Amino acid sequence: MKCYSLLLGIIIAAVACSSLPAQEKPALQPNATVLSILQANAGKAVELHLRSGEKVGGKVGQVTDNIVYLSRLTGAEFYDAFVDVKDISAAVIRAGGR
Repeated sequence: MKCYSLLLGIIIAAVACSSLPAQEKPALQPNATVLSILQANAGKAVELHLRSGEKVGGKVGQVTDNIVYLSRLTGAEFYDAFVDVKDISAAVIRAGGR
């Protein structure tokens, strides 16, 4: 009887978790730029791919027309970075829940 109760509990939990509302994907605006996307994601962790081939990850602080400030760099949490916007080729932002 305990085995059936446990199995029933697992099935109910699986159904409840699968029916949670999925987070919507952000809508891409026609005039979106890497700069505007970073400004919209201030405070979130990102990974910037630079034109040189390097990657810089951290938490987006301030974003100006020319510079992106990253704090708590990935792998170097006690360091911050100032990245020239012209050097960014891509911004990778974690989508929630996946």
